[in-house]
Amino acid sequence: MGTFTNWTALLSRSSRDSELMRQVVQKAAHRIRSEEKAYGLRRDLNVPHTAPEALIPIDVRPIREEDTDSILGSENSLTPEEKWDRASRLRLLKSGVGTCFVAVNGEDKPCYTQWLFSSRDNDFLQSYFHGSFPVLTADTALLENAFTPTAFRGQRIMSAAMSGIAEQASSVGAQYVITFVGLDNTASLKGCARAGFEPYILRNRRWFMLRSEVTFQPVAS
Repeated sequence: MGTFTNWTALLSRSSRDSELMRQVVQKAAHRIRSEEKAYGLRRDLNVPHTAPEALIPIDVRPIREEDTDSILGSENSLTPEEKWDRASRLRLLKSGVGTCFVAVNGEDKPCYTQWLFSSRDNDFLQSYFHGSFPVLTADTALLENAFTPTAFRGQRIMSAAMSGIAEQASSVGAQYVITFVGLDNTASLKGCARAGFEPYILRNRRWFMLRSEVTFQPVAS
């Protein structure tokens, strides 16, 4: 599916929600002409790591069908930004590619979600995310699309859940796990550091007329 067709489809799906449609339009406008920089962060699963603890007890497991509405469903009370976050992740979930994990609290309610991809997902990743990630080697997995609902933010769930989800990569033969975070997203960078991730490359993406050019360069040690 082409870039313009993708955006037309997003507009069509959001046509019944004016706030969500505004988010689609704003995202599209940003991609007319802009530049974004992000760190590629990596964790070596062979290096001992003490998992951080969230402020509430959590467990990590693959998402179940009954979890979907709770963490990715749309409600009128949500902010436009959170509606966009949920809608974009629901679209990824419906693709059926990768493994979507959730962190659940003591009542088994999802409070965080993130996808784990392996090298077998390379074709999908390059197409769906338009070259946003390096091609994965057999020993490397990718964590992407982290999301914490507003009600659970500020409880250090991200770093604890991310640490646990990263360790699931060993089941697909990966030694390394990578993820990407914008240079200006200080909170997420700190959370990734607590989860055992360190910068290893810099990604530069230039948008022009909804199309992007992505380059990667090593981060000086």
